[in-house]
Amino acid sequence: MSYRKLFYVANVLLLAVFVWALVEDFRAEWRPYQAAYYRMAAEAQEKLAAAQTDPKKAAEHKAAARAMRRSPVEIKQIIVGDLGRFDRCVTCHVGMDEYTNPSLKNDFTENPYKAHPKIDESLVKAHPFTKFGCTSCHSGQGLATDKDAAHGWVKHWEKPMLKGVHIQGACVKCHGDFETLKGSEVAARGKRLFQEHGCQGCHAINGWGGAVSVDLGDVADKPFERIAGYNFKRVRIDGKELPNEHHNSHWNIQNWILGHLVNDPAYNTPNDPFAKLNAEPIPPSGMPDFSAEISRADSDAITAYLTGMTKEEVIPRRYYVFAPAAREPKFSQAKDHGRFVFQKYGCQGCHGLEAKEGRRRYNALGPGQKPFDETMTEEEIGRQMELGREPTLPDLMGTYTHEELVKKIASGVPAADAKKWNPKGPMPMIYMPGWKDKISPTELNDLATWLLSIAKEDDSGF
Repeated sequence: MSYRKLFYVANVLLLAVFVWALVEDFRAEWRPYQAAYYRMAAEAQEKLAAAQTDPKKAAEHKAAARAMRRSPVEIKQIIVGDLGRFDRCVTCHVGMDEYTNPSLKNDFTENPYKAHPKIDESLVKAHPFTKFGCTSCHSGQGLATDKDAAHGWVKHWEKPMLKGVHIQGACVKCHGDFETLKGSEVAARGKRLFQEHGCQGCHAINGWGGAVSVDLGDVADKPFERIAGYNFKRVRIDGKELPNEHHNSHWNIQNWILGHLVNDPAYNTPNDPFAKLNAEPIPPSGMPDFSAEISRADSDAITAYLTGMTKEEVIPRRYYVFAPAAREPKFSQAKDHGRFVFQKYGCQGCHGLEAKEGRRRYNALGPGQKPFDETMTEEEIGRQMELGREPTLPDLMGTYTHEELVKKIASGVPAADAKKWNPKGPMPMIYMPGWKDKISPTELNDLATWLLSIAKEDDSGF
């Protein structure tokens, strides 16, 4: 083929690509939504004009209707340079575009045509769309103009839209005062529950708390490649397996966190306790089963709180709302302060609410276990390893003096000191870290005082 013919062929192909691009753009998913909005808005203005008795006002409504019908169908976006966001959500949600709909109100009831709910309430008024955009609160993919992509329901997009009460995680990102903020009550309850159930005993938040498991200060940023599809398939919400209609519609960090609260985490992450895939046995997740202790609504509240734990988003200082330093209550008796210290540092996460019962510690010695016997079936060995427990403190405290107890808490108990039920089984995952660098001497002494006060009496009247 000569160069001239090759040039002609290339130009024809280039023209075909341009025509294809124009056709695809004309068939874009957002176009019918926007055109329908203009038609519906025009019809609404025409109805108002027909109902008017004042000719001047009727003319105004007719002019507004003509303007709606003449509006160009085009990409719309909100640019928020301070937050690094370019949100095109109003391309479909035209009722939330203050340039097209200055009042930000309409009578439409279906998405994407209806206006933003609660537009007159202080929460929405304090967050003008031109300053905050859409995705800073709702998440999703701001630059996208297809429904699934914009909502973040596509493969590899790790910030899908926050659903239901989980949207209050956005308040946690920017408001240090979210615990007293109207509109973030669920997330505030989630933080209280996180502390009441002792989650901070194992999981620190930005360095504050225990070091037994991962710091949750950036849990909302956890990449999906660290969560195998196999694990997501084991997550159950309301007893049902997560559907996978869209890659991220249900397989998202919100449901991963929630799944650890409404399911037994050892089922979500069973690992390899019998060393079938690894050289050494790996115990299941050491997180306790909270599904019977924490209600579904409370699980959602904790999820909302943790959904705000992000370090990827840099919030400018002028956007962030700082909270005054919290003051701890004062106590007249050492043992009352000690009980507060027990809760403050999350000891109940392993030793149970009010220290009444030690929580599960896989393959540790625990009450009710049969003696280990190698002739047991694998299923029976698994059941017995699941009976491993952390110490129930009232049963144990009577064996310590005050000084010994203070030293024990300060130094901790390393994982290597664990007594395994199955000698060939995995090392019990949970251990007690040393608290000497986090709990003050006064707190340690008062904690020991309270623990000794709840010790069970023996037959000698201790």
